[in-house]
Amino acid sequence: MGPFCVVLTAGLALLGGVQAAATPVQEWGYGPGYNVYLPKGFKKALFVDNFSLYWPGSLPSTSKWAFDLGTSYPGGPGNWGTGEVQTYTSSTNNIVITTSGTLQITPVKNPVTGAWTSSRIETVAARDIVCPPGQAIRIEAWIKLGDLPASKQLGIWPAFWMLSSAYRGNYWNWPMIGEIDILENVNGASAAWQTIHCGPNAPGGPCNEYTGVTNQAALDRSRFHKFSVDIDRTNPGGSWRGEKVVWRIDGNVVFTVDGNRVNNETAWTAVTRTPKFILLNVAVGGSFPDNVANPSLGRTPTDATVRYVAVFST
Repeated sequence: MGPFCVVLTAGLALLGGVQAAATPVQEWGYGPGYNVYLPKGFKKALFVDNFSLYWPGSLPSTSKWAFDLGTSYPGGPGNWGTGEVQTYTSSTNNIVITTSGTLQITPVKNPVTGAWTSSRIETVAARDIVCPPGQAIRIEAWIKLGDLPASKQLGIWPAFWMLSSAYRGNYWNWPMIGEIDILENVNGASAAWQTIHCGPNAPGGPCNEYTGVTNQAALDRSRFHKFSVDIDRTNPGGSWRGEKVVWRIDGNVVFTVDGNRVNNETAWTAVTRTPKFILLNVAVGGSFPDNVANPSLGRTPTDATVRYVAVFST
């Protein structure tokens, strides 16, 4: 994960597929068009953080988010288990609420030492989410990727994703605990990746580790997009094989994985039926970008800018 521009933008006019009578989750925001609305077919919000409600210059609320700091979890794999090269901080040089009412994550390269810093946040345990039997949940965000040419974004690895809560305090049980990547982008590519990771039996196994069950969708980097994933357990009869994970970009389905494809109930349970936490970060280098980002510049316009994060339930 590295410098990228992520803008999660709320507002009725921007939410594809939402009707004029949509129910506002929050009645007002810091600027016009920044309200959050329930998507069609969903009845309530399980989690909303609308960054336009924060004071400019502040940090994300610690009642909702925790900062991941340094180069690993305590006692966990070094370099966050992926070989990424940045050090995560909670400095406003790397993460801050802007005057535009967005959360901005900025990878910064020290011009003298060449060392990178950035930020990574995850929802706190009290905000964990899980999809009950017979229901569906949607996790969504509006995101705009950075505008620099790909040659200036080598090693940049932004991500909007989820891990199962069982990872907390262990940090060595991946991929068995389950991971859903809602959006990943690397090296300034005009593409978005959607992936699940699961065990057992990695490498290989039901999720083809360490690659995962993955998809690549074309992406126009010049504009904002809404990225979402549904965990859908509404299938008739309730069999795990008929449950689905469905990714959308701007309301259009780009990838679907069901239990039959994974073909392992233990692995599928880890992906869809266990509590999850949400992460936002921009990494630099690592196994996915496959380089250490030395050509990258850092700072705008490769920042990650987030308007809101929301989880909805049927």
